[in-house]
Amino acid sequence: MDDEKLQRTMEFILENQAQFTVDIQKLQEAQKESEKRLNTLERVSLNLYNSTLEQGKYIAELREAQSETDKRFKETDERFKETDERLNAVILLAEKFFSGENGGLEKEQ
Repeated sequence: MDDEKLQRTMEFILENQAQFTVDIQKLQEAQKESEKRLNTLERVSLNLYNSTLEQGKYIAELREAQSETDKRFKETDERFKETDERLNAVILLAEKFFSGENGGLEKEQ
């Protein structure tokens, strides 16, 4: 191999080595950026997971509260029915009294 060919071969090898070095640096920078994004995604995923757990607890509490509210509404409805029945009985007595059907008791005039 003559000196010129040897020189060209060495230049080719050096240029390729320089390009490999540049490419490796670019890959290292890209990897650092990817690691940053991955770390961000990990934090976001963990935050979402924790939020989901908290929401599950709140939903369970809301279900329990809703169940208690439903129970109280049913109790209130029953009380209203009893109150309506009693009020109707009082109204019926009042109507009888004021219409003269008071069992022989007359209104004073």
